[in-house]
Amino acid sequence: MRDIEKIPTIFMFNHTPVKARLGFWPMVLGVWAMLTWLGRWRWPGQSWGAYLLVGGIGTVLGMLVDVGHACAHTIGARLANAPMDVVLLGADMPRTLYWNNDVSPRAHIMRSLGGPVYSGIGLLIGLMWLWVVPVETAVHYLGEIWTIGNGFIFLAIFAPLPIVDGGVILKWLLVIFGRTEVQADAWVRHLGLGFSVILLGAALLFLISSNWLAGGLLSLFGAVSLAASFNFIR
Repeated sequence: MRDIEKIPTIFMFNHTPVKARLGFWPMVLGVWAMLTWLGRWRWPGQSWGAYLLVGGIGTVLGMLVDVGHACAHTIGARLANAPMDVVLLGADMPRTLYWNNDVSPRAHIMRSLGGPVYSGIGLLIGLMWLWVVPVETAVHYLGEIWTIGNGFIFLAIFAPLPIVDGGVILKWLLVIFGRTEVQADAWVRHLGLGFSVILLGAALLFLISSNWLAGGLLSLFGAVSLAASFNFIR
């Protein structure tokens, strides 16, 4: 806790400090570079200045998708009378930190619902965005960034993993229906391992068929899922 207190607060949201480790900023620059490069491929024939500008705007949208999801959890936490203490940003996914975890199962579930609601609404807005905006334009490309980001998070959070909302909600639902916390943790871990095997099996099939992009992404997601199931990633 003391180490986290030393990390700079970049802004407050809903009375909750949002802090950023040093690794967060290189990640933001990396996202900007990636979106600038993708813009050149997705929206050809423009100047580098235009690609850098659109990539920068896309990076802001990406941060609103990712950091906004984490901040939305503060709303559910306050509605549950179990407020969050810190949103911690780093080179990987944002962390929502609570010093007091001695709360009811329903409060744990309420804490986990703000993010999925935010991402679900964001996905619906994004689909409308893509529907009304002409393709092959910068605004459509930005809509793709927003929609794909929200869609990916909205789907990923329902994975049965301890580090995502789906795993947390499943655990405390099992407790509500009579399991002990130890038993519920074991259920989530076993389901997470099964989920990891499915991802890695699908990755292998794509790699065998020389679909390197899909195979590589699924291998990455499968490895992360496996590490989370064994609590190597928390």
